[in-house]
Amino acid sequence: MAVIIPSDNSRLYSLDRTQPAITVALEKVRHTILPSDVEIVALYADSRCSSQLGPIRAFDFYSNKTVNVFFGPVCDYSLAPVARYAVYWNLPVVTPGAMAHDFAAKTEPKDEYKTLTRMGITFDTLGFYFLQILKGHKWDRAKLISQYKGYDSISPNFCYLASSAIAKHMTAKRFRYEEHIWLEHTQDAKHVLKESVGLRYAVVVLCANPDSVRDIMIQAEELNFNNGEYVFLNIDLFSSKNASMYPWYRANDTAESNEKARKAYESLMTVSLRKPTSPEYENFSREVISRARNESQNFTYGEDEVNSFVGAFHDAVILYALAINETLAANESISNGTAITRRMWNRTFEDKLHKCREHCEYLEMRLLPVQKPLLSNPKCDMSKRTDSKFK
Repeated sequence: MAVIIPSDNSRLYSLDRTQPAITVALEKVRHTILPSDVEIVALYADSRCSSQLGPIRAFDFYSNKTVNVFFGPVCDYSLAPVARYAVYWNLPVVTPGAMAHDFAAKTEPKDEYKTLTRMGITFDTLGFYFLQILKGHKWDRAKLISQYKGYDSISPNFCYLASSAIAKHMTAKRFRYEEHIWLEHTQDAKHVLKESVGLRYAVVVLCANPDSVRDIMIQAEELNFNNGEYVFLNIDLFSSKNASMYPWYRANDTAESNEKARKAYESLMTVSLRKPTSPEYENFSREVISRARNESQNFTYGEDEVNSFVGAFHDAVILYALAINETLAANESISNGTAITRRMWNRTFEDKLHKCREHCEYLEMRLLPVQKPLLSNPKCDMSKRTDSKFK
C-alpha cells in the first residue's frame, strides 16, 4: 500500500496527521477482516502536493514493484497524473481528494480515472448543494466571489475549482451568475462589494480564507448589506469544530470590531462538513492524536478532533480490506486493480466509528447557524427566512 501524501504539516492530510489513523485501521483489519495469511503493509512517500513529484513517487513504487494500491495523492493536480497512470498499471487509487469536476465521471471504459475511488467531498456535490439552496429559496441569480489563493493550504486553486463547479451547475439549470476572482492584496473588499455586487445581486457565494471572509463581512456591514436585502453563503468545509463555533471572533481584535463582525455574520450562512459526534469517533480522535504525539517529537495536533481527511484515510483502509476479502473469495487476484476497484465503488459498510459509503456519511454538508451572543447558541434556520425578494 503506497501512501503518497505531503509531509508539510500545514496540510490537513500531512504524514504526521494521517499515518496514526492508517496504523489504527491496519491493526483493525488485521484482526477483524483480512485472512490470517494476508497483511497490508503501508509505505510512505512525500508528494509535496506537486504535480511533478507526486507522479514520480508513484512511478518509483511501481518500478520497484512495491505497490498493490495507491492511497493518495490528495491534491488534485498531484493526483491526476497518478490516477491516469494507474489505469494502465491496473492499480487502484483511493483518496479523500479528487474534488475537482474532472474526476467526476469515472465509470465508462473510456474514462481516464476508472481505477479511482474517492472517499471525500467533491466539488460536483458542492455545486449541486448550492443549486438546491438557490432553488429552494427561489433565487435565480448569484454573485460568486472566490479568493485567488483561498484555501490553497488544502489544495492549489481550491476556490477556483469550487466556484467553477457551482457555476457549471448554475449554467446547466439556466441560473444567472457572475464570477469575480478577488485579489485581496490589490483589491479592497469594500470596493469589490460595491462594484461587483451593488444593486445587481442580492445573493453572494463566498470562497475565501476565514480571515478574508470576516473582512468581507465587516465591510458588508459598513455598507449596510446586512439590512435584509442581501444574503451571503460561505464555503468553509474543513474548519475544526472549535473554529466553527465563533468564526467572527478574533482574540487579537478589539471588542468593537468583534461585535461588528458578529452582527455582520447574521447575514452569513456557512456550508460545512458535518462532523461526527459519536463517542466511538471521539475515542478514535483521542487515539490518533495520542499516537501522533508519541510518534513525532516536532508535531502537535493542535485540535481536539481529527479532520475529515484523516478519518477518510482510516475508512479507506477498511474499504480496501473488504474489497481484498471479496476478491479472494471470488478466486480473483488481489493484484487485479479493476476487480478491487469495482468492489469499492457504490457500497456501504458498517464500522464502529460510523456507517460509511464510498463517499462517507460524515462528509455530508449542512448549513451552520451563526453563533450570536458569545454565551448563547440560538438556532438559525435559513428555511424560515421571509426575505423572498432575494432574486
